[in-house]
Amino acid sequence: MPYRPYTAPAARLIGYDPVVDLASDHLARLVERSVEAALGTPWRASGPGQPPYDPRLCLKVLVYGYATGIRSSRQLERLCRENLAFLFLTRGDTPSYRTLCTARLELQEQFEQVWVGLFSFAEHAGIKRVGRITVDSTKMRANASAESVVTAKEMARIRQELAGILAEAEAVDAREDAEGAAVETQLGVEVSTEQIRDILRQVRHQMRKEKEAAGSEEPARATKPSAKKPSKKKESPEGQLGLSLGRRISGRMRRRLSESIQALDTAQAAGLKHISLTDPDARMMSEGCQKRIRECHSYEVAADEGLLIAGQTTQVGPDNARLEPLVAAAGRNEPEGVTAVTADSGYYSGGSVAALEAGGVDTCIPDAHTAGDLHRGFPVGTLRSKGRGSVPFAYDAERDVYVCPQSNVLGLEQRRREGGQDVKVYHAQRECVGCPLAACCLTQKRARRRVLKVRVDHAVLEAARRRFEEPDHRKRYRHRAEQVETVFGFLRGVLGYTQWMLRGARRVACEASLFNLAYQLRKVQAASVTA
Repeated sequence: MPYRPYTAPAARLIGYDPVVDLASDHLARLVERSVEAALGTPWRASGPGQPPYDPRLCLKVLVYGYATGIRSSRQLERLCRENLAFLFLTRGDTPSYRTLCTARLELQEQFEQVWVGLFSFAEHAGIKRVGRITVDSTKMRANASAESVVTAKEMARIRQELAGILAEAEAVDAREDAEGAAVETQLGVEVSTEQIRDILRQVRHQMRKEKEAAGSEEPARATKPSAKKPSKKKESPEGQLGLSLGRRISGRMRRRLSESIQALDTAQAAGLKHISLTDPDARMMSEGCQKRIRECHSYEVAADEGLLIAGQTTQVGPDNARLEPLVAAAGRNEPEGVTAVTADSGYYSGGSVAALEAGGVDTCIPDAHTAGDLHRGFPVGTLRSKGRGSVPFAYDAERDVYVCPQSNVLGLEQRRREGGQDVKVYHAQRECVGCPLAACCLTQKRARRRVLKVRVDHAVLEAARRRFEEPDHRKRYRHRAEQVETVFGFLRGVLGYTQWMLRGARRVACEASLFNLAYQLRKVQAASVTA
């Protein structure tokens, strides 16, 4: 038999009956229908050993658990024995927490199928996709200890010590193998487990002591040079501080040391300022409403009429580099494609906005100056004019020059790449010193001539910026949060997901798929009840 028996829900003769006792609009029934509709009956070739659980069973347990705020695999195992809804989904079976942990990482493709299948359920509930999306992201703290974060100044020193400990352990193993030493499997005493954080504490403690000693010696050296020779500290050939665990280390600890050394090498090669040895894929980002800088993974989403169209993770902190990839991901789940995009100023990138506009997508994404004007109630262009001058220039397309109100011609000086964009630089042909408009035109203190930098796609971006002068466009921007912030509010406030539970980019992406399903299921269920 390829899988363990997993039949359709059937009524029981005695005892509690989940099929009968659960309400007809219970969330577990929606999980049952959506998973069965998306996956059907899986097939697996027979093999040696006990048949595994049907993937539908584990998937339903994980999806329903995440949709109700339960992520712990041990808690899910317990609820499979005690909770009526879980008994309905499992048919009375109880997968172990290890099985659920493995399924959470191996069923990402099935998670995606169920999530896409929920679009049809949403349409039956009255939620239709119209191609007008709102995008945003939230930075969620990684499951990484603050002590495991290594700065750029510490990387070389800590890497040297970790390599020394690993080399010492390998030397001990080689000597014991050569001597044929008998090792007792039961010592009769409790042996404490050495952790990476303990090693980091020792290294940092010694580094602080050396720094304090160096600081106390500096005044003496400045007043009177010492005639004594500096004392030589004993250093280990393997590490600069000479740390030693004093015993053989486990295979798991050895893997941790090797992974930490590899992470430090990668961080140094990439020029990173921080790296977490607990979760090397995490990056420093401003997390939560307090904007505290922590090791995070970014969770970015796109919503259409409140329905989640795209949800994915990234290790890129700035949002302006993620606009086009997120719109492309949303376009794969839009029947008619993406026709309009709304986002805050953090997603503004001139090249991305121009590319979307050229592709026929209506954008409502202000730049930083325009967003400042909207928040303060200023006319559009107020803050921009303070940094660039408020004097209008007339463009002569035939000569490709700009002319100021005082008839000073700004000719094309050069084309260059600036900030990843193609820019034309125009210089004034005569000096602007003494001009009556110089105070409004020259924004630099010592400038003598006006310099004008114009993007190649200036006309497209200027038209997009001018649309914010329209009341309907400003209203669309003001109400963007109602479309997408509810996703983060539900996950953080209702389900309590303020931190990633898994570590590593691939595993965090798997957990994000379950976040998508958790929100989508609750959204569809709410729409079905009110329909």
